[in-house]
Amino acid sequence: MTAEAELSNSTQPKVRLAERFDDWLNPVVIKELRQAVQSRFVITALLVLLAIQIIAVAIYLITATDISFSYDAGRTVFMILFGIMLAIGMLFVPLYSGVRLAAERSETNLDLLFITTIKPRSIIVGKMLAAVVLTVLIFSACLPFLTFTYFLRGIDLPSMAVVLAIGFVSVTLSAQIMIFVACLPVGRAFKLILGLIAFVLLVIGYISTMASAGGMLWEGIGSKVGSANFWQWVGIIGLNYVFQLGLLLVLSIALIKPISANRALPVRLYLTVIWVIGGLVALLGSWVEATHDPVIYWQASFNVLFAFSIFTSVGERDWPGARVLRALPESDGKRLLRFFFTSGSANGLAWTVMMIVATYDVCWIWWRLFPNFSDLGELVDSTRWLTVMNLYLFCYALTAAFLRRHLLKRIPPNLTWLIAIVLTAIGSTIPMLIGMLIFMNDLNWWREDYGLWLVGNPFVWDVAAHRNLYLSIGSFWAVLAIAFNLQWFLERIRGFRFIDPTDRLSVGELE
Repeated sequence: MTAEAELSNSTQPKVRLAERFDDWLNPVVIKELRQAVQSRFVITALLVLLAIQIIAVAIYLITATDISFSYDAGRTVFMILFGIMLAIGMLFVPLYSGVRLAAERSETNLDLLFITTIKPRSIIVGKMLAAVVLTVLIFSACLPFLTFTYFLRGIDLPSMAVVLAIGFVSVTLSAQIMIFVACLPVGRAFKLILGLIAFVLLVIGYISTMASAGGMLWEGIGSKVGSANFWQWVGIIGLNYVFQLGLLLVLSIALIKPISANRALPVRLYLTVIWVIGGLVALLGSWVEATHDPVIYWQASFNVLFAFSIFTSVGERDWPGARVLRALPESDGKRLLRFFFTSGSANGLAWTVMMIVATYDVCWIWWRLFPNFSDLGELVDSTRWLTVMNLYLFCYALTAAFLRRHLLKRIPPNLTWLIAIVLTAIGSTIPMLIGMLIFMNDLNWWREDYGLWLVGNPFVWDVAAHRNLYLSIGSFWAVLAIAFNLQWFLERIRGFRFIDPTDRLSVGELE
């Protein structure tokens, strides 16, 4: 064997490995980063950021008279530079990622998004990874200036690392929020309104991040890094970040999927998984700390998510569609389990009710097992308050679904959530207005009997004098709503069956 043949054989595995690595790379990330480095907007933003940081440091060094004697100069300059970097990052990265995806999601380019062979998951993950790389680029460009503040005294390296981590989390989460807004299938005007709302949220996030970072620096976290309480809070914040980022990610993936696909599967599966993981962490923390606070936070967070799920579920498509039914398992047990994780209004309501009941059961068992833990009353009250709230929202949603099918047939099913919101607003205000008109001249009715006229409001469990009335009416209403929608629900269960792709009659009937 010649030397050239041996050399070619020795290099062949490396070439194959490189080729495999190229195949593993997300093409959306490559496209986004290639266009980013060639974009004048990105280069200009980085140069402006560096220029502002140089000018800020120069102005402070020139104007500060006591810099030789001050022990706070490092913290002050670091917060100035960090605030500039965070402002540019939270403005530039989310705006760049969101606007580009919104342009691709527009009516002009929508066909290109649907005919591409790239999976929706790869598109959203690629957009997010590109935003992460841009964030790392911005932070890396500013890192020399931030490191310089260490020599001005008043700041330590662990504090700098923790604050930079907080800033990185804020920028990446903000980018995913804008990606989610860009994926919403709404008109240009409504998307602009949502974009302005998201911008307000970014401003609030910037202010809260700066306040948290400043509080940590001025209190000093160097001595707290080794404490168990510090790492406990780091773990809580890290889990919240991962859960929120993952939720926005799966929602964005679901939004760009075709309507005929099973959009609900990744969302409900993800929520179920983080419900289990979050519940285990909350129960473990409650047991270790002998307090019900972690369980209170866990059940409150998920009950709020389930409240949104009630309205989004009732606005889903009425039938899963032939494409989804072809992928169903033939086994009855597996198909029953798949029912809860399939797109459809009946499927979504069933999954949401199951999760609300499971959340209440876990909390009920926990406060029965450990009645001596602190904050027992808050756990009981908050769990019952949120459960009754979701009970009323469930009644409004089912009532809206019934009215849309029988009286408001011209309204498409995807707007059922809007009918439910209108009914909720009417039911929450009309009884109150009637009470005010009847007892207009009686000044004592507000203090004594006003709670009777809040019976349709989902958020009045705090009025302890009339809780039995709220629960009784809500339960009776739920029974009626289920009875009126029972036939519709049973038809969806009977129609949820595996169909053979060659059975054109069944496909035609479902379509």
